[in-house]
Amino acid sequence: MPKYGFKYLIIDCTMLYVIKVSGEIPLKSRRTRPRFESRLINNIKDALIRSGFKYDKISISGGVIYLECDEGAEKIISEVFGVHKVCISTKYVIRDLSDITNYCESFFKDLVSGRKFAVRVRRVGRHNFTSLDVAREVGDVLRKYSIGVDLKHPDVEVFVEVRDDELYLHRKCVPGVDGLPIGVEGRVLMLVSGSYDSIVASWLIARRGVEVDFLHYVIGSYDNTIKALKAIKKLGMKFYGYRPRVFLVDLNTVVAYILKSVRKDYSQVVLRRLMYLVALELATRYGYDAIGTGESVGQASSQTIKNLKVIEGSIQSNLKLPILRPLISMDKDEIIKLSRKLNMYEESSKVLELCAITSGPVTTHANLNTLINESSKLGDDVIPKLVESAKAYNLVDINFYEVLKEFTLELDFIPEDALVIDVRNKKDFELWHYPNAISIYDIDVKSLPTDRPIVFYCDSGQVSSALAVTLRSKGFKAFSLKGGLGKARACMSADDG
Repeated sequence: MPKYGFKYLIIDCTMLYVIKVSGEIPLKSRRTRPRFESRLINNIKDALIRSGFKYDKISISGGVIYLECDEGAEKIISEVFGVHKVCISTKYVIRDLSDITNYCESFFKDLVSGRKFAVRVRRVGRHNFTSLDVAREVGDVLRKYSIGVDLKHPDVEVFVEVRDDELYLHRKCVPGVDGLPIGVEGRVLMLVSGSYDSIVASWLIARRGVEVDFLHYVIGSYDNTIKALKAIKKLGMKFYGYRPRVFLVDLNTVVAYILKSVRKDYSQVVLRRLMYLVALELATRYGYDAIGTGESVGQASSQTIKNLKVIEGSIQSNLKLPILRPLISMDKDEIIKLSRKLNMYEESSKVLELCAITSGPVTTHANLNTLINESSKLGDDVIPKLVESAKAYNLVDINFYEVLKEFTLELDFIPEDALVIDVRNKKDFELWHYPNAISIYDIDVKSLPTDRPIVFYCDSGQVSSALAVTLRSKGFKAFSLKGGLGKARACMSADDG
């Protein structure tokens, strides 16, 4: 029986959080469970530190984590894989059932006032009362403040938890994402475009305790690359317990060659095969246990069962790792619904799906020999060259325009946060200039920002390129606008649209 007296327990930190672990974790063996719990606690600590929260104490007992932390941390905690529910709680020490009812009356009377309520009780330990006794007595003492009890459809729920001689009253509970703590399984390299499918697929794989890193193929406009990286970073910042990486491989030259040399109806399948091969080589080199994709059966012409079978059949000698496809049976509506739930829809909606590189019919029943023959047109050295060209970045610290500096001098778009500099003569500048642009004759190099992209434009792009090179040598994130004045006018029109 409880041995403590009747008193309120004061804690030092702003909030006490009671965190219930995913139901899978307590089912693990006695040897495995401590590893899962330890990893979950470490991941919660990482989430708090990365989000700027201070915590005092964190411990676990009976599948429940007790955390003393700053106010407002419940949302961050709820996003950690392995968390079933997180409750903002107040802790008391009790000696009998009357203590429980007294504390509950004081704590919950304002909450149930004028509302229908239900009492939810969880009890752990040996007591001379049952959970039903607690629910009945607490319900009776709160009834006079409310408009009645409704166990099926209450306006509010009263959460009471008794653990030995401790009483936890929960003011608010936030559902978690369940799953397994990141780090208890292996490592997967996910092929990610940044659009709905690959983002959702990455989240689902990570939810199974996997450390997920990303492989993004640069195709088309660098504007799309930035949008994709923003989506990838937002997702990756939710993967607590490690620092996710993103690999970038520029496929623009290869895609141009495919469009020129490969049978039109096979160009899409050849590209997908190429993506697999590069991913497998990178994954093997960096010690990943599998690669993953956002493919779903029949969602695109290259994703028919026949095509997936033939593509994998064509790379059997390279297929040393499994290919994971968590979306394989999901339709687009289900994927987008989950994207919205993850608060990733807005970012993913801005990303163009550029894997569809050709118009017109695409084979849905590829022939193995034809696929191999068409792929051979790319040459034997294309995969090694692409693997060697891959650049890796830490997502937590990534600077998008430092990344672009490694890929290009010329941009075909003007970033929203860019400082735009017109390098034409002052008379032409006064006749027309890009909105908010400044004339090169009005700048002081020492005052230029180093934390923003700087975009020069001129009539043709030649002078602006030379100036961008000069500024880069001084450490600036400088670019030239490809297409010069005509592109600047087009960008303005696009912005107005």
